[in-house]
Amino acid sequence: MAVSVSSPTKLPPGVETRKVLLKWLVAMLVPVIVFTFVWSGEGIVNQALLGVLIPQSPYYDHDLWFNILRFVFIVLIYGTSIVLTGYLVASDSGRRSAIEVWLDVLFIAVLPLIMLTVTGNLLIGLGLSVIIWAIYNFIRSRVRAARHIAVAPPLTDIRVMDKAGQQALLRLAQQGGFWFATSFAVIALVADVIFYAIGSLPTELLSWVIARTVLLVVAGWFLGRQGGKMALRYVVTPDEEVVVGAEASHAGEVHVSRKDQLAHLSASRAREEARDVVPNDKPLLSRGATRIYMFLLLLFVVLYPVLDPIIFGAQTKGRITGYGDLGFYIILALGLNIVVGFAGLLDLGYVAFFIIGTYAWSLVGSEQFYKLTNIMAKPEVFSWFFWPMIIIAALITALWGVILGAPTLRLRGDYLAIVTLGFGEIIPIVFTQMDAVTNGNNGIAGVYPPITPCIGSFCINWNTSPTPYYYLILILIALCVFANIRLRDSKLGRAWVAIREDEIAASSSGINLVNTKLFAFAAGAFFAGIAGAYHAAKLGTVSPSDFNTTDSYIYLAMVVIGGLGSIPGVIVGAIVVYAINLLILPQLDAYAADPSNFLHVIPQMLPNFTFENIRDLLFGALLIIIVIFRPEGLIPSARRRRELHHTTNEEEIEQQDPSALDAIPGTPAFEAEVHVE
Repeated sequence: MAVSVSSPTKLPPGVETRKVLLKWLVAMLVPVIVFTFVWSGEGIVNQALLGVLIPQSPYYDHDLWFNILRFVFIVLIYGTSIVLTGYLVASDSGRRSAIEVWLDVLFIAVLPLIMLTVTGNLLIGLGLSVIIWAIYNFIRSRVRAARHIAVAPPLTDIRVMDKAGQQALLRLAQQGGFWFATSFAVIALVADVIFYAIGSLPTELLSWVIARTVLLVVAGWFLGRQGGKMALRYVVTPDEEVVVGAEASHAGEVHVSRKDQLAHLSASRAREEARDVVPNDKPLLSRGATRIYMFLLLLFVVLYPVLDPIIFGAQTKGRITGYGDLGFYIILALGLNIVVGFAGLLDLGYVAFFIIGTYAWSLVGSEQFYKLTNIMAKPEVFSWFFWPMIIIAALITALWGVILGAPTLRLRGDYLAIVTLGFGEIIPIVFTQMDAVTNGNNGIAGVYPPITPCIGSFCINWNTSPTPYYYLILILIALCVFANIRLRDSKLGRAWVAIREDEIAASSSGINLVNTKLFAFAAGAFFAGIAGAYHAAKLGTVSPSDFNTTDSYIYLAMVVIGGLGSIPGVIVGAIVVYAINLLILPQLDAYAADPSNFLHVIPQMLPNFTFENIRDLLFGALLIIIVIFRPEGLIPSARRRRELHHTTNEEEIEQQDPSALDAIPGTPAFEAEVHVE
């Protein structure tokens, strides 16, 4: 890939700097203003403060702990926005127009906030926003193609920054954070003065308005600099070197500058490395910005139970219960991703492991244990066993994973899928026929919930409140994601990938196919056991009729839609499938039953029609669209993206010099000539 390399040490002149500042001030102010005054930002902080300042009012929540968390949430949101502004100002190369950036921010940040306000439903609002964003992205690409607008290749202008350039970058970030915070403070002050004049702002909040105005200006100066420091982590410095061509010993290693390494990367590698370089043509998609987004997402997810009553109003328990159910979908997707995504073993009977994990806790944590052993299973005692039983249930299902995997070691592709499909059909029938153990079709009722010790007078209510289950599933998801990452990056994970790519080549390389495949089945089943034990404790009852073979197809659809082998991809795939299956379709049926809704015309024309009845049709259509237009999934892994979107420049191949094969692999000379992907 031909790359022109420059080494400026100074930032653009004053006029260009002001353009960059204006671009990002507008881009960040608009979504923050929409969040504050259109969505619920102002409402959250006002409710929290008034709940403390007016304890006698019945209109506010007076839970001190909840109000503190809400206030901390708003403070962190505004503080992180200042840091992000400083980072974006410092990271922008200045080559993209302001209009293009503003349109991206409009569809990526502003539109979801507006859709959440309109729909009043988190997943439905986000789903509609994604659909509109996809349409916008499609139209934008077609307009560019029609107007023959060429997208500049990544890393075409690598800037090397010395100490003076880095200090100038810090000052620019500091200015960005300061002017963003000051502008927002003035806008918020004017808005609150208007609200106070018309009687919408209580007098008790005037001191907060004054304090917020001063604190925002001060915080903008310091937090903007923090954004600049974050940007400095990704700049290319003159003395930065990388080691290439190193083997087990130090013989043959070559030291090259970071700039030379980036300048000689192949096209696909350059696209990936472009996210790690500052200045950046697309700072909104850079790695530093992505980390800030993840922090904001994690903050919202962790504090969601205390924010939901203010953001979405009544029926908070129902929504939190639904998101608790979403959690075990995510764990199941992570487990199946090991078998299908990492190891490439098609499993159509994954629901069987989920059933085994569910019954593992149900048989112990219920009165059924007394029927089987004549040992009295008191709830106040046996509820404590839930915590070790999570691991025990996972180990039991892992053992069944090995039992399933052992006879199928010689099978591949369609034959393996048929065997796993049969296993998924057999297990529900077995549990149905074991009347003496599982109560057959009647199932097991009264499964005990978990129990935790009280701290003073504070006790966690596992019987009626869904919030403890929400945080429990968050912890389990975090542990499962950590385990997935460690497995993916381990020697065993690399062996799984090798088997997925070419089983014969993997065997020739010394990989033990038997042990590696069995580990894949066991690891995938292990996660299903965790999800099953959680599901049984949360639901309180288990019945074979709750499970069927089509559930396995749903779980597989999560992995395919999200992205095979991609951990964040399968999480997004699980959210998409859950939202369609249990939120969007029932909501559409509710709309269709409402005579005042425009969807009511559908049941008038088709009397027996419901959206729930066409669930399989919608999933089939979605899978077809994904496989045709985005086969790598919504959020693919880097390896999968390179496999399916590999492009080759024929002219460059013709100009390759065979002498490059004499260069040390990994050096710039080798990659520049051979174009290693």
